[in-house]
Amino acid sequence: MWAIVKLFFSGPFDRIMGSVDHVVSNDTQREKIRADVIERYAAIAAEERADARRYRAFWWVWSVIAGSAAVWFALITLDTIGNFSWSVADYPPSVKHYVDTIFASVFGSGGVVAAAQAISSAIRGRR
Repeated sequence: MWAIVKLFFSGPFDRIMGSVDHVVSNDTQREKIRADVIERYAAIAAEERADARRYRAFWWVWSVIAGSAAVWFALITLDTIGNFSWSVADYPPSVKHYVDTIFASVFGSGGVVAAAQAISSAIRGRR
């Protein structure tokens, strides 16, 4: 009886488990390759953004969009606080993503710096 069980587990069962191990190994390799590709893409994208910031044209365009976003936000804030019922239109969908990104970067970076300063002041014992 033991010989039959040993024969079964050494033949088909061994091949099945070998196939499962091979599939898992392939999936792991695919995930490693995918992670490497994403990491390289992120590094290249960061280099391209850093390169773009060296040119004045980038900052002119950024200033125009950031300035108009600031005016738009100010109008919406005044309309909300003052209850003027101005009907301030939203940005068109073609530029909304860029405005949201610039707005988040301006106020997000300011918020992070303010939080870091508050935490460092609290650690040092000053207020």
